[in-house]
Amino acid sequence: MSTQAVKAEIINNVMVAMSYYIQQQTILSMLEQVMQQELVRVNMEEITTLPAERQDSIAERNKYLIQLFMIKKRNLKRGTLEGYLGAIKRLLTVINTKSLDQVDETDIEWYLAQYERREGLHGKLETTTYNNERRFLSAFYTWMRKSKFIADNPVESTEPKKVFLKPIDYYSPEEIIRIRDACQNERERAIIEVFRSTGARVGEIAEITMEQVNLETGDIWIQGEKGGKYRTLYLDDDAKHYYKLYLETRTDSSPYMFPSSRRPYGRMCTCSFRNIMKTIGRRAGLTCRVYPHKMRKTLGMNLKNKGVDIGTIQEVLGHASPAVTSQYYAQSTPHTLRSVRERVSYRRIVN
Repeated sequence: MSTQAVKAEIINNVMVAMSYYIQQQTILSMLEQVMQQELVRVNMEEITTLPAERQDSIAERNKYLIQLFMIKKRNLKRGTLEGYLGAIKRLLTVINTKSLDQVDETDIEWYLAQYERREGLHGKLETTTYNNERRFLSAFYTWMRKSKFIADNPVESTEPKKVFLKPIDYYSPEEIIRIRDACQNERERAIIEVFRSTGARVGEIAEITMEQVNLETGDIWIQGEKGGKYRTLYLDDDAKHYYKLYLETRTDSSPYMFPSSRRPYGRMCTCSFRNIMKTIGRRAGLTCRVYPHKMRKTLGMNLKNKGVDIGTIQEVLGHASPAVTSQYYAQSTPHTLRSVRERVSYRRIVN
């Protein structure tokens, strides 16, 4: 093993061991920098004359790799890191006779084939869900490759599934009215109005604190969940009105815009937002799916139908790339196509 590889292994081992005692990420980063600085001045080599090489168990090896991955990727968004860890742990439940650095292309293909047979929330597993699982695993094994634990990424040989673009799922004006009418308290109505007006991702809403909110202008300054770019969300008059009504009912001192309903009134989790909206939709008697992200799609479609250009829609929704916005909002809707056909038919009659 080369001097550089020995040094890297020592640093990794110390970081993993100390992570159990040091919780603050800044201190861990400082420790890593100090070790790197000190080890630059020395030459090191691995002792290979021991009577027997110590073999860690599979479980211990996997625990080590996962812990090191979490340390090295500590600056990732919490949701992104949770996505990676979830995929890794699901892989380990199926491939449990090997350590993560011994998994090969055949293992990955077999696991993803098993994963594809799972049932999703609405029956057959969505292609995007399958592709996300593959993407999470590929990101983890790319890190493993770059960290010199493996020579090649075993996920790369498995192709992602082709995704066929579906029509955008959004609320009609009548559905929005029914959802509003089905709210039973100020908190529910405020949640509906904030999602409707801002078009923000559920993870972004969950992280907002009161110091980010200007209830006079309706501006909310956030760092986007994807891409990390800053942008301004906007509360229209209805959203400001109903949020202020909700604010008057609060007796907690939580810094969050929407805290949990129980002590210690911390950050409201994303699943709570989804459950609340699902309950409101069921109460409203809607047969369509009711979920937070659909409000985001509705805002995008409303902007498109009003003739707003793709670039502005991209800014409002916080898409990192205009290609993402164009993929969904550049296509004509049934409403616009119907209008065109009606205009053409009217001209023929007149002529």
